Amino acid sequence: MTDNISELQGDKFFYGNLGDYLGGELTPSSIGQFNGMIEGKQKEIDQFQENRGKFQSALGDIGASEAVKHKLRTMAQDDQIRETSEASDILELGRAEMWSHLLRRTVLGVMAAGIVGFAAFVVWPKNTPKFDIIENLGYEAVALEEDPSGRVSLPSSDGDEIRQFIGHVTGLSYVPQLLRPIAGWNYEGVSIIEYDDLKIIGINYVSPDRKNEHLYHFMTPGVMADLPFKGEEADYRGLKYRVYGSEKINLVVWQHTPTMVSVLAGHRSAPELAEMARTGDPE
Repeated sequence: MTDNISELQGDKFFYGNLGDYLGGELTPSSIGQFNGMIEGKQKEIDQFQENRGKFQSALGDIGASEAVKHKLRTMAQDDQIRETSEASDILELGRAEMWSHLLRRTVLGVMAAGIVGFAAFVVWPKNTPKFDIIENLGYEAVALEEDPSGRVSLPSSDGDEIRQFIGHVTGLSYVPQLLRPIAGWNYEGVSIIEYDDLKIIGINYVSPDRKNEHLYHFMTPGVMADLPFKGEEADYRGLKYRVYGSEKINLVVWQHTPTMVSVLAGHRSAPELAEMARTGDPE
């Protein structure tokens, strides 16, 4: 028995597959070979179609046994050719199903990898640099001094009014506390500074003797040990503080309450600012 339809040659191949060709059932692997043989055989094709129609009509009228019908079928296409054709069809179908399963598995694998990658991106901790709040408050103090318009939330020289105002600020994770009155400085107002979900309260002071000199007390949530700011650490009469200095302004930073860090920014020296912080800190 022949194992592959491509092993049939010449007229055997032509007539053995003509019926499948006309019925559009010829396997893809045999079409190329068949197309090379069909030229010049239109007469044979027409005769085959006519005789096949007569044969099928006659066969339908015969009440012969299956054995006789089988014998008649083999006259048009023997068992060997039919079995080879069927085997080729099964092989082609198996290959198509294999590629279909492989494609589905590949798509599912890519989707699963994408889901896992997205989840890892969302959940995995990101090594982003910490926001240096102290350095930014230094910029805020300079900006307030140079252009206070639009930056002051409540202009006021009344301590009670300021205390009532900051007591009603929403969204704070700490309880703001004013400093005790600082000798030589008057209240000028309150500024609310926001960075994303971080809300900072700034108390603005002005010197009555030198009206262009300002002092700023910022209150921000946090613990000094967690701040990315690193500066000189000092101690003034039990007040442990850090110093941050630039060409335009100096800052002293200390742990005002367990949940709040205070920053005093001005043009005085660090020891002078530390003395003001120590005197004004109600603790």
